[in-house]
Amino acid sequence: MTEYEREADELQERSDKLGEEIADVREDWERKKADDMVPGAQNPETGLPPEANYTTSGDTPPEAPGNDSELPPPEPDETD
Repeated sequence: MTEYEREADELQERSDKLGEEIADVREDWERKKADDMVPGAQNPETGLPPEANYTTSGDTPPEAPGNDSELPPPEPDETD
C-alpha cells in the first residue's frame, strides 16, 4: 500500500467517523427539540421556543385571528 493509499484510507475513516458524529448530534438535537424543558427547543405545535409563548400587555397572541405578521413601514430616517 502506498503512502497516498494509506492517507486516502485515513481520510475516509475520519470522514466516516465525522458522519457518525453528525448523525448522533442531529438525533440528540431532534430529541431535545421535542422536550419542552430544554431551553431554546422549539414547540412542535407552533415552531417557536417556549419563551415565545408569553405576550405582554397589548400584544396580539401569534395564533389570534387577524394577526398577519406584517411589519409596519419603516420610519423615514431608518436605513438598512
